[in-house]
Amino acid sequence: MENRYEKFTSLIVGINRSIQKIKNQEMQEFGLKGNQVQCIYYLSQSLNGLTPFEVCQLCEEDKAAISRTIKNLEEKGLVFIDQTQGKKYRNLIKLTEQGLILGEQIQNIIKQKLEIASKGIQEIDRKKLYEMLEIINKNLEKLSKGEDI
Repeated sequence: MENRYEKFTSLIVGINRSIQKIKNQEMQEFGLKGNQVQCIYYLSQSLNGLTPFEVCQLCEEDKAAISRTIKNLEEKGLVFIDQTQGKKYRNLIKLTEQGLILGEQIQNIIKQKLEIASKGIQEIDRKKLYEMLEIINKNLEKLSKGEDI
């Protein structure tokens, strides 16, 4: 009998571990860590900038971790804080010119790695896999909160 728990958890952990390792390998030349890559990626997707709250949501990190990450990226000259909104939590985090260039490079690397990782999978199967993973994720989130499914 197949042990679904062991198979599911080991596959998810293995995938996550591989993604982290690839991020670290690919971003080593840029001197970036995984969470910094995530921030740059999402900021490069939103050229108008994002609030700290939006970055927290997209990166699925807490406020303190994102604050440290943004500070590090600011020190590297990759982001700046547009303070025209007046209130700190509404200020937009934006990529600098150097950050925009790096963001484009990161997007290209991600696209390339996803193509390689999806090799041998038909588009319809990939879409179905993502749909199923979304359902599993939502169900697990509800379970973790003690909610009924």
